[in-house]
Amino acid sequence: MPHRNYHRRNYRRTNYRGRNSRRGNHRSNDSSRIDHSVEIEPWLPEQQLSNRKIVWLVDPLSAIPGEGLLPSRTWALARAFVAAGHDVIWWTSSFSHARRIARTPPLKIVEEEGFSVRLIASGGYNSYFSLGRFASHRKFARGFETQAIKGLASGDLERPDLLIATLPPSSTVDATVRLANKLDAELLIDVDEWWPEPLRPMIPGPEWFAHLLASITFPIIARKQRDSLQSVDVILAGSQTTKDAVLKATASPPPIKVIPTGAYLQDYPRPPHFIDHVPHSRHEQPQSIDKGPNQLSIAVAGDIDQKSDIFLLTDLARVLSDKNINVVFHVIGGGRWMPRLETAAPLLTGSCSMQCHGRVDRSRYVGILSECHAALVLPGRLNHFPLPVETSDYAAAGLALFLTHDGELADMVLKAHAGILTDSLPEELAAAIGPLATDPQQIARLRQASRKLAETFLDREKLAAKAVVWLESLAELAPVNPV
Repeated sequence: MPHRNYHRRNYRRTNYRGRNSRRGNHRSNDSSRIDHSVEIEPWLPEQQLSNRKIVWLVDPLSAIPGEGLLPSRTWALARAFVAAGHDVIWWTSSFSHARRIARTPPLKIVEEEGFSVRLIASGGYNSYFSLGRFASHRKFARGFETQAIKGLASGDLERPDLLIATLPPSSTVDATVRLANKLDAELLIDVDEWWPEPLRPMIPGPEWFAHLLASITFPIIARKQRDSLQSVDVILAGSQTTKDAVLKATASPPPIKVIPTGAYLQDYPRPPHFIDHVPHSRHEQPQSIDKGPNQLSIAVAGDIDQKSDIFLLTDLARVLSDKNINVVFHVIGGGRWMPRLETAAPLLTGSCSMQCHGRVDRSRYVGILSECHAALVLPGRLNHFPLPVETSDYAAAGLALFLTHDGELADMVLKAHAGILTDSLPEELAAAIGPLATDPQQIARLRQASRKLAETFLDREKLAAKAVVWLESLAELAPVNPV
């Protein structure tokens, strides 16, 4: 990351140094304003010759090792930095956002992963849109800043070269900005989710109340998010759509790189090839996979937070049953409306059935996707996430994709010939699913194309390594000129 003052680490010994002027924190030389309690050890010239960096990841929301959940984006970055020879500390909350229970320190994390995890005491919450959640984020931000300063002052921690904070929440970014100013460290913001729209389906209460509450809180959330982006050095965006939103929100944006989250391809077996030795006999005696135990298995992963997605799934199952198409839906995840779907699923009758698995651990999640043939991306997910993280897992498992919205994901899938774009009406979706249920060869083609899409663009290990290489190229220090 380019420096405007190549002598700052040699000749400035205070905490408020160098790049603070370009972050907009103009401070005078009054010694009373310098915090001497966080003095940083002298920077030595030989440290510039080493490629080793100390990296702090600040992410209170993502799953950490030992929880049995899917590896997160931050987890992948931590692994990539460790593989590149850097020292990594991951600061996270003591409360699990996904499981909504208190966390315990992971055992032997350094031996297994190569990085350490530090838990900051934070409050719990029951709703994803509540005062308790935002209070928990603020408590984490204050605790992180306090513990980091104390650790540096006591010598227990080394000064980080790079701070990486996730956005949202904005309170975490604000605390990281203040700490980066004090330590003269580079600051990167990882924006994988663009608030506040993804929060809309999580607002409790009737629709009129949700609309009223959103009209009051969303402008505040958007302003805080926009302000948090004004003082960073580099931004990672999870999608091109997110990058466009960042560019629109910032007057003079820093360097921005689009790095999708991707999936771990080694977790999923390659889809089988379909070899038709007698290609014309199929048309004389067509074989349908809806006979006997063979069914078209369709995965639906991700939290169900919109009521319309429940109606779509149940209506789609009824339409497929009316057409006597043998399909089974495997619904994985939680969300506000998942309990309602779990109640409705056993009541479905006919050739189409639905199995609700709820939240599952990593091994079960991978196993379910590996047994499916196709995947349906719900409109509620695409309305708020341009590249839902589960779509990368679909591609890694080699699943044919059914999409109901135009956008970045649809462009990627259609270009790779890995899926079908249709309308979100149950009848239109059934018309797209029906022919594939009787054409295993076409399913096989789509599955191979989907896996190739994952190998080409959505390999998480390659994407994380690409992000690290890009950051290392920006962080190269210029030679120190002799006095």
